[in-house]
Amino acid sequence: MKFRDAVVWREVVDELANALEVAIGFAAQVRRNARMTADDAVRLEDSIARAVSVLKRLQPRSPARKRERQSAKRPR
Repeated sequence: MKFRDAVVWREVVDELANALEVAIGFAAQVRRNARMTADDAVRLEDSIARAVSVLKRLQPRSPARKRERQSAKRPR
């Protein structure tokens, strides 16, 4: 191998190694962000479920639903 070819190979390998190191850093950052996004989605879903539950308590009960609840409370 000629000296010039060896120098080119070394430069290419060095540049490739540097680019891959940066890519690995970005991949780790994407992984962390994806995990945080998934955790945020779970928290958002829980918050919405709680809000729906609170809003349902404000709805007036229908007469049929009142009878169901009263019959469920009576001892048998």
